[in-house]
Amino acid sequence: MQEWQDGCVYQGEFGLDMKLGYGEFSWPTGESYHGQFYRDHRHGLGTYMWPDGSSFTGTFYLSAREGYGTMYLKERLFQGLYKADERFGPGVETYRDGSQDVGLWFHNHLLKLCVEIPDSLSIHSYPEFLGFLTHTPATVTLADEEKMGWGLEEGQDPFFYDYKRFLLNDDLTLPPEIYIYSTDNSHLPMTSSFRKDLDARLFLNDIPPFVDDGEPWFIRNETPLMVRIQKQAYKFRFTVTLTSSTSCWTTGLT
Repeated sequence: MQEWQDGCVYQGEFGLDMKLGYGEFSWPTGESYHGQFYRDHRHGLGTYMWPDGSSFTGTFYLSAREGYGTMYLKERLFQGLYKADERFGPGVETYRDGSQDVGLWFHNHLLKLCVEIPDSLSIHSYPEFLGFLTHTPATVTLADEEKMGWGLEEGQDPFFYDYKRFLLNDDLTLPPEIYIYSTDNSHLPMTSSFRKDLDARLFLNDIPPFVDDGEPWFIRNETPLMVRIQKQAYKFRFTVTLTSSTSCWTTGLT
């Protein structure tokens, strides 16, 4: 089945009057996507291609790259985690000459270029610094990950406050056409039940629920950005092992 809109072509499965299941979508610009759709969004496993020959194969969440994926570029290859369409977490970038950048990424910035090696330099070898190890390490939990909430200044605008409350409160009924006329989640907050529906569709049984399941997820670096990266890595901890022809690097989360 095909759908034509503004020069775009869709061929694939439909459900609830929306793209739902496997399909292929192409734009007049030459960009194309083939993979899983859910409620009109690229959602699940798929491949996005650009006219210059570059492509991304991996996981999408509400049309944005999310989780593990491989980005094929003209001069380099990146394998790692994404969040909200940007690199976020562990990854390996390999260049034509075989050299690699390995570490934790935030967008296109490499934050950490090192791994733990057994029997390497340890603070335990220097008693004068052991005081830094006496505090109880904090732990990471996914229970409060991305909780819905109000902005600090939203109460100053009664119209906006009521508008957002309407969208976040699951006790209120949304218009039946809401997912048809608005498929751009960047301007439309999602109810918690809809987010659970999206997560269930994407992750299925591949990872445990987003709660603290008792694992000793100790925080090595309590910098806020590093904590966010660690949460992202734990969420996808079964697919974070990165391999290439010249190296094998893992986050040690499995």
